[in-house]
Amino acid sequence: MNWKNHYRKALTFSYDDGNEQDRKLLEILNRYGMKATFNVNTGLNHDCGTWVYRNVLEVHRLNLAECPELYAGHEMAVHGVYHYNLTELTPEECTAELQGNIAAITEIYGTVPVGMAYPYGVFNDAVVEELRRLGIGYGRCTESSHCFAEQKDLLRFCPTCHHNDEALFSLAEQFLQAEAETPQIFYIWGHSYEFEGNRNWDRLERLCEMLAGRDDIFYGTNREVLLPDWAVQTK
Repeated sequence: MNWKNHYRKALTFSYDDGNEQDRKLLEILNRYGMKATFNVNTGLNHDCGTWVYRNVLEVHRLNLAECPELYAGHEMAVHGVYHYNLTELTPEECTAELQGNIAAITEIYGTVPVGMAYPYGVFNDAVVEELRRLGIGYGRCTESSHCFAEQKDLLRFCPTCHHNDEALFSLAEQFLQAEAETPQIFYIWGHSYEFEGNRNWDRLERLCEMLAGRDDIFYGTNREVLLPDWAVQTK
């Protein structure tokens, strides 16, 4: 369904890396009827790629192959096999990093991914063209737009804001009050471990309470919102 046939506003979330805290994040999002896209590194697991966030939290990734049901109802997207900076790889290495991730996500979750979040938020023209060649329809960076307007270049897509952005709640209020004549997209991104490390899960609860249950908002994954007419391919 193309949401634009029935709505003028859409809300979507995007979370990176596939960390243990995704479990709590999903519990909250599901409870409020929110939809998200999870950008995962299929070559890293609980004991590989571990690091410490702000000297307060040891961050572990999930063993993705063991929990395909966890993300049911949401979208799985590309983030690279090993979270490498794609602009620092050779063309052959970049292709392998992306193709391997696409293949693993397809095998684990049963659908072919159509979008991605750039590791570290960085990309260049060569990376964008490789994504296009591989059939990826959107690529998200980390630079905030602080607006809701549709964007023409989806492979250089800028989110509205990060969930820790100081403007988050004022943007949410603007989004709710807008009497939109053209499609408006509120796109929020982050990492689930940030809520745990910053001890501010209440921030997500407050945001969801504020935005949930509206009959004038479409709640969808990144694919559903950015690529509403894109056919879903299964393995």
